Amino acid sequence: MRYVGWSEFWHDAGIAAITEGGDIEWAVHGERYSEKKFDSRLPIALFDWIKDDDNVTYYEDPWIRQHSHRKTKGHMDRVRDHITGANKGDGDTSMIWTSLDYDQCIPHHHSHAGMAYYTRPWESSEDTVIVTIDGQGEADTINVLNHKFETLHRCVVPKSIGLIYTDFTQALGYRAMEDEYVVMGMSAYGEPIFGDELIKYFGKLSDADKGPNPELASWDRWVQEKSLAAWIRRKMKAVCPDPKDFKQASNVAASVQKFAEYHILEIMKLARKHGSKLCYGGGVAQNVVANSLFKSMFDEVWIAPSPTDAGSALGCAARTWAQATGKDRINWTNSFLGYDIKRDINPREVVDHLVEHTYCGVANGRAEFGPRALGNRSLIADPRFDVKGTVNRIKRRQQFRPFAPAIMEEFVEEYFDGPTNEYMQYQSKALHDYKAVTHVDGTARVQVVRKDHASILRPILEEFYDRTGVPMLLNTSLNIRGKPMVNDERHADLWEKTYGVKVF
Repeated sequence: MRYVGWSEFWHDAGIAAITEGGDIEWAVHGERYSEKKFDSRLPIALFDWIKDDDNVTYYEDPWIRQHSHRKTKGHMDRVRDHITGANKGDGDTSMIWTSLDYDQCIPHHHSHAGMAYYTRPWESSEDTVIVTIDGQGEADTINVLNHKFETLHRCVVPKSIGLIYTDFTQALGYRAMEDEYVVMGMSAYGEPIFGDELIKYFGKLSDADKGPNPELASWDRWVQEKSLAAWIRRKMKAVCPDPKDFKQASNVAASVQKFAEYHILEIMKLARKHGSKLCYGGGVAQNVVANSLFKSMFDEVWIAPSPTDAGSALGCAARTWAQATGKDRINWTNSFLGYDIKRDINPREVVDHLVEHTYCGVANGRAEFGPRALGNRSLIADPRFDVKGTVNRIKRRQQFRPFAPAIMEEFVEEYFDGPTNEYMQYQSKALHDYKAVTHVDGTARVQVVRKDHASILRPILEEFYDRTGVPMLLNTSLNIRGKPMVNDERHADLWEKTYGVKVF
């Protein structure tokens, strides 16, 4: 038997399969197949991967969600139709829904927790605490759990770090649930002029969990907190009447970032009382600036390599697998779990091209499961040159956006000071002068490339170091802004034909 988990309908759909022995057969983002960034629906063809004897689990409890989510009634009606099978035969996923029992739905935050906890690198579950923070899942926005998934602390709507960050992202003219990382990058350019005020305002929000039915933090309760939305509008009008004014917008971004950092740290201080080893998941776990502030509070920290809703597909499958087998760790080795492009790459030829042209693409091996390109679907560049503007233009991104360095593990401490890991989940201070991979505040989101890295990126780095004496490259995802990463050979070939970028 396999354990299949899937996430769909809200944003960033995904599907994953785990064997009874705990091996991950595959885990993919729906967007890579539909070619629609952050697609909330899984392409119907992905359900063909499910076998008759698979144990299929959904990543949240839709019966609670229909009472608590901010989505429109029309959207909820569509979900309800899927649950009841009212859309049967319309070419979508209703047949899967009709096969689901109530017990085969894992709570949203438990799915985030499953992705973090069951992939952790340490063996013993003792002294381990789990934290999940996102916008909203069913009613919950924050969970602190022990290793038995028992609740130690929770917050529910409207007390949501993620939703407030998203609301300001949208107020600045960016895409909600997609461009929060743009705001995080912008924050380095501004001053947190109302950060303290926002921190205090958030602390005064009433918590729907104190209501008569804590399991159903209803939409009515959220409406009672509509003053929050009004507060955001007033604050934006006062400090940022023109969101296109970069300085004004940067001050908003810095204020929201300060608010997020403060409350994330408060949650982590609480979690630390319950364990010295932290497993962390949920969309807010992508805030690398905040992650860097609490890492030293714990003896061990493991952030889910795919902390978003797509990762929850693997998380809910792992949770079901654990409940069935009594085990508590799946066999996680790396995030290369998607579509496999099988072709040979000669690192010498890649470096020849880099030295002559400064940048190229790499599309080889299994696609990454998670938000970061780690070498199999990457656009790489020579950091010795001022290539940041060039690569931002290729990717059609804002020019202020930073890029990450990928560096051989044995050189990390020579070039960076601060927390680093192989999944680009922390911010470190640069000890070098390569501006192409350094943000305006002198920091970088470092990818450590270990000697056993399961990608062609390590041999390319070694060849590049032998030729130039520089042990790192600029590494960003092989995608255009607003589009998913390259998935298969056809997508890679289109990059060369459409954008004129050589892809190996």
